[in-house]
Amino acid sequence: MSEHVAPHRWADLWAGRVEEAERATMERHAERCRACAKVRQRVTRASDSFATIRTQSAPEVPWDAIRARVHWSVSTERQAALRRRPPAYGWLAAATAAGVAIGLGASAVAPLAVEPSAAPPDRALAAQLRREPTASPAPLIGLVSRASGDVMLDGVRPADLFARGLGEGSSLATGDGRVDVQFGSDSAFALGPMSTLRLRRFDARTIELAVEGTLDVAVAPRASGQRFLVDAGDRVVEVRGTQFRVVHDPAGTRVACHHGVVTVRDRSGEVELTAEQRLAVAAGRPVSAARPVALSADEAAAFDRARPLTLPLWDPAALPRSSAPLEIATAGRQDVRVDGIELGLAPLRVRVMPGRHSVETADSAGRFRRAGWVDVTAAPHGARFEVPAEPPRTGGITERRRQLRAGIDQPRLRGCTRSIAKAGLTGTYVQIEIAVDPRGAVGFLNVLDTDLPAATASCVRDALATVRFAPGAAATWRERIDL
Repeated sequence: MSEHVAPHRWADLWAGRVEEAERATMERHAERCRACAKVRQRVTRASDSFATIRTQSAPEVPWDAIRARVHWSVSTERQAALRRRPPAYGWLAAATAAGVAIGLGASAVAPLAVEPSAAPPDRALAAQLRREPTASPAPLIGLVSRASGDVMLDGVRPADLFARGLGEGSSLATGDGRVDVQFGSDSAFALGPMSTLRLRRFDARTIELAVEGTLDVAVAPRASGQRFLVDAGDRVVEVRGTQFRVVHDPAGTRVACHHGVVTVRDRSGEVELTAEQRLAVAAGRPVSAARPVALSADEAAAFDRARPLTLPLWDPAALPRSSAPLEIATAGRQDVRVDGIELGLAPLRVRVMPGRHSVETADSAGRFRRAGWVDVTAAPHGARFEVPAEPPRTGGITERRRQLRAGIDQPRLRGCTRSIAKAGLTGTYVQIEIAVDPRGAVGFLNVLDTDLPAATASCVRDALATVRFAPGAAATWRERIDL
């Protein structure tokens, strides 16, 4: 590239006739060169105003459309001459002023002849050229809000995944798990198992994601001029504001729209999906040959479970310092809830705010039960909570439970809670897990959850440990005792 960008090349860039590598070079040059930035601004504004004639032959226009004639003349007819001489940044102002002068003095039926240097520059146009160039779109930052299994960021497995910010050029890859990334108050995406994703563009004007595998997206409505694109091989999915899923693999591309509008296109054409529709395009087949079909009830329900996780107080600059990851470890794959919000199968890590959080897990019957409380401090350390394994189902639980209730030393139990009762603290409880063998011996007795102070809870446990059981069936169970 010469010292400056030829003005006609900005018109070519606007019209999509510039290769990606040259486009990037031109944009970088304009960021450093104030003169080129001004020319780019003026050419882009003029091209936007007269998009319908920018590629046409010389139009037959009435004299009240003299500016359209000038625009065509300087952006199409004079390209060959401009390529052969150094850039002259006064050409656009002179051309417009000349066109206006000729238009005011010529007959309405006379042919138009424009000479860019025939008149002095228009003062208003010159003032526009002196304005500051349009600012580059602000870059976006994405933060991980949930992760499970093996997750790689930019080719490595970072220990500080939740402290890393994702930007343009970042890449993600998953093993047997998933990762959720939030990039706005109501916008996030989730990369499914065995998938890869690259953030090709990631700014306030354009988001372009390239995916291999499964990608779930929930995006807030785009403002005018903003675009959200998902590249799935040679097919492009474009949306405004919606929740949708893209699956791209060797078998083809599948797109499902939960709500909003999604457009899927390739060289053959495009197909529009509306709410509760899906589209399947086999590998090697054109998009134009596929037809949308309605989602089944199960497919629609799956969207609610797959929705990417977002935090209500979105601040990408402050969140890495004001939040922390909570790791929930389980012996097997268990559904978990934190503060009443279902997070899917654990083990997993989730971004939370500092404080005390309630953790619940689903038992074998699918019922959520409280596993305990966990206190989370601010970044960078976070916290880890280990969920006790669900006790195996055994016979004789009803009889052993009756023996426990009948054998509790109530006076001793009241002695444990006397001090807190005097302070007005009533309605407390402990939840225990206990195992009794066939001889009646207690194998273990653990306090799983309680709202008692630590010393009081220890006293209650010791009182319960004095219960004697008769020989009988072995049993392991959990019991809540209200005090």
